[in-house]
Amino acid sequence: MTDARKIALTWKIKELLHQEGFDISGIAPAASHHEDAQHISDWIASGKSGTMRFMERNSDKRGDITSLVEGAKSVIVAGIRYYSADLSNSSRNYFISRYARVRDYHQVVEDKLNRVMKFIKKELPETISRAFCDSAPVSEKSWAIRAGLGWRGRNSLLINKDIGSFLFLGEIISTAELIYDNASSRDRCGTCTLCVEACPTGAICADRTINATRCISYLTIEHKGDLPEEFTGKFENMIFGCDRCQEVCPWNGKTFPYSDRELVPDYNIAAITKSEWNAMTADDFKKIFKASAIRRTGYKMIRRNIDFVNSVLPEER
Repeated sequence: MTDARKIALTWKIKELLHQEGFDISGIAPAASHHEDAQHISDWIASGKSGTMRFMERNSDKRGDITSLVEGAKSVIVAGIRYYSADLSNSSRNYFISRYARVRDYHQVVEDKLNRVMKFIKKELPETISRAFCDSAPVSEKSWAIRAGLGWRGRNSLLINKDIGSFLFLGEIISTAELIYDNASSRDRCGTCTLCVEACPTGAICADRTINATRCISYLTIEHKGDLPEEFTGKFENMIFGCDRCQEVCPWNGKTFPYSDRELVPDYNIAAITKSEWNAMTADDFKKIFKASAIRRTGYKMIRRNIDFVNSVLPEER
């Protein structure tokens, strides 16, 4: 493929990603990065992964992205903002993380990427591409950094200087050879430690990883079993996730609400009152959250979270 052809194809792919609603995109050369697998292995060995045993699988593939697509040459990374300004932390509501107030992002992002892949296949029939969104052993934040989309903040999240950290990431791994972006690893956090100070349970580690066993997001979404008594009163009204470290981040100060219509949920989750949550049955749960990421946690765990929050006496809140 000529350089002119690669430039034109790269431009068109980024234009299509923009048309699909993605706010940022970048492309990195596909290559093995065994440090990705080592990073996860060290994190697990330190006891910070909790019960997320799935993180232990396919470490070889995590360290070599070309094992997911044989002959891969390019990793296309795209991000779409999901911030919503609606409040669900008033005295009438339980708190739901903003990422779960929109339609299940896994399906939305993959559908968008699949449409872009069809274009790549049409232009280059001999190529092979696969799309991923929070699936398979892909180190999304590392690849986003390599594609020039931002840096890893103290809270371990990818931060983009223009749209902050309230964003979903998706990737296309392709055998198509494209024009690559310059990776920017500049740390723009400086001496700021607001996210560390704001974390209700002290889950943010000095090495920019998260101790999942102390993280409210992990505990309310992934953790099986009883919630640790030491955190009684720390959850406040949080029953699904915790956005505290993002809410205080200066780089989210100019964040504006999402506008992509495919993310609009069927049900206004932030508007559900405590009384409605408390009266919700298993059947209600399935109906309301059929297109929401909340359904992955399940009714029983949500009930556990609500009971844990409600166990705190009113005067202790």
